[in-house]
Amino acid sequence: MTWTQRLAYCLGNPGFNITGHIVVAIGIYYYLPPGDAPDLVPQLSDQIFLGVFTAYGLARLIGGVVDSAADPFVGHWSDRSRSPLGRRRSFLIYGIVPMVVAPALIFWPPGEPGSQANFIALTVLLAIYFVFFTVYVGPYLALMPEIARTQDERVSLSRLFALVGFPILVFLGPAWQLGVGLARDAGVSGEDAVRAIVVVLSVLAFLLCLGPILAVDERRLPRSVPADLSLRQAVLLTVRNRPFLIYLCAQILFILGITMTQPLIPYLSEVVLGRDLAFASLLGLANIPSAIVGFLLSPRLVARFGPKNTVVGAVALMGAGMCLLALLEPDVPGGANDARNLGIVVTSMLVLGFAIALFLILPNVVIGQLIDRDERRTGANRSAMFYGAQGLFTKWAFAASATIMSFLFTRYGNSQAEPLGVLLVGPVAGVLCLVSASLYALYPEARVIAEGAGSQEPS
Repeated sequence: MTWTQRLAYCLGNPGFNITGHIVVAIGIYYYLPPGDAPDLVPQLSDQIFLGVFTAYGLARLIGGVVDSAADPFVGHWSDRSRSPLGRRRSFLIYGIVPMVVAPALIFWPPGEPGSQANFIALTVLLAIYFVFFTVYVGPYLALMPEIARTQDERVSLSRLFALVGFPILVFLGPAWQLGVGLARDAGVSGEDAVRAIVVVLSVLAFLLCLGPILAVDERRLPRSVPADLSLRQAVLLTVRNRPFLIYLCAQILFILGITMTQPLIPYLSEVVLGRDLAFASLLGLANIPSAIVGFLLSPRLVARFGPKNTVVGAVALMGAGMCLLALLEPDVPGGANDARNLGIVVTSMLVLGFAIALFLILPNVVIGQLIDRDERRTGANRSAMFYGAQGLFTKWAFAASATIMSFLFTRYGNSQAEPLGVLLVGPVAGVLCLVSASLYALYPEARVIAEGAGSQEPS
């Protein structure tokens, strides 16, 4: 593939992540707005079920369970596919339209706020979205170790992957928050502003996700052998892989923690700092300088410490940045704690920017090591099954993260009068990331690389 084709392939990354941002960050703001939001009302009941589940959290959890169940099937079918459109590319074609349409539809709930109809519609639309997200994203990611065959190539492609995606994604949060704030100033209701922004983002996501469909010609990639294992054999062979299980457990805890960061920013602005949604957009931009530094230093850090150790450091740094938010004390602009709060939040954003820039590059390198090892052992390329098995166990973590966050907001408050729920999110997410870093440290990278290359296991 030419550099231009690789660039077009990488456009899919911000494309599908935009749809995820619509569901995760804008969705929770629309369905569970801050208690002081002037023109948005909760669209679902605030009742807590079984002691921990809110209606929003339950809808997200059900959608996540359906999604995770789809992952191994999609991975298996993609690994075995012999479609003339390409065993990966054909799935991208099938998944693109439902993946970008379903997230937009959730912002037109059919019933009155708090009604059962809204809960049912949200649950069904989330399930549809997550299934087709899997149909697109699993085979899309499986292309990466087939496009880049060596570790150096994978680091280079992953860096391009992150460089293309990060600027779009880092501006996405501030852009929609600023857009809603400006629309309110112009007399447009928050609901209409959110809906208009979601439609624009969905169109943008579709255009970006077309990139890999148009650019990738699998006939020109190095030939890989389709897998002939049954679904049961393929799943068992993958989940019995001990190094993969270590990586997987670390990923689950990391996802639980990091998924709370972007949705938290509007609540920090409005509830803790006493400012508006437009100010949240400025907070979202605070991590750009450190992210640029992270991207520039990433090749040197990987060359010096290796992918595994760099991942451990990045995840631990994220955990520290989130735990720093435990020091916040809600105040108003100009109040006694205001300057201190601003310093804490900006410092946290800077730390997260540097760490996220590193992390965006490295997990695909690590899973590429595992895929090489498996291909050496089985004789077939099963990259989609590895991503499918990863999704089987991690997709519920995205939903569980929303469940934790919505529970904290509902049980402990998300308004200036009751801010404890917002204050708890940071340290909870930070502890999860720190535990994740300790698990990543157990990943046997040297042995995996040696076995993937066909050499003797190092002593």
